[in-house]
Amino acid sequence: MNGTEQLKKEMIKIGKLLFQSGLTDSHGGNISVRYNEYIFIKKSGRMLGSLTKNDIVITTLKNNPDLDQQASVELKVHRSIYKAIPEVKAIIHAHSPYTVAVSLTTDKIVPLDSEIKFLVGNVPVLSTNKVIGSDEVAEKLPELLKKCKIAVIKSHGPFSIGTNLEEAYKYLSALENSCKIISIVKSMER
Repeated sequence: MNGTEQLKKEMIKIGKLLFQSGLTDSHGGNISVRYNEYIFIKKSGRMLGSLTKNDIVITTLKNNPDLDQQASVELKVHRSIYKAIPEVKAIIHAHSPYTVAVSLTTDKIVPLDSEIKFLVGNVPVLSTNKVIGSDEVAEKLPELLKKCKIAVIKSHGPFSIGTNLEEAYKYLSALENSCKIISIVKSMER
């Protein structure tokens, strides 16, 4: 597997950016990259802001109990997205506070700012009974992501996709900024 060290370095860099920019809490969220038939994903319980190469699990697109057991609890969701949308090469899931807050009030985030309107338009919010590592999320989320590069699980946070981690980060960061703007505007209307 050529290039695996570079993929791990990129995951470490983006993980640090996610935490430093306030897009997730210390142990929350997860990131993955698809490399041919392999998935590189954060280990369960590891901090995104201080990932090391040893905090990244390499598994496959097919269920692999031996490799999967240390991976993030969201592995089934990541795997489902990669299978449903083969052009996706990177996925980021975070617990972005403004995005989570806005998701509690709507079934679709309608941006007020021009940046996220331009990048993706309205952002779907998926409501499910179980949100963390859920079969229901794994089943329904890929359909939303076929239409929009980012979707939000109500009360849990966004999943963004891209051809690389930087692209997925761009959508996640832009949506969080948009949700801050929505929150500021709502507070000014009171």
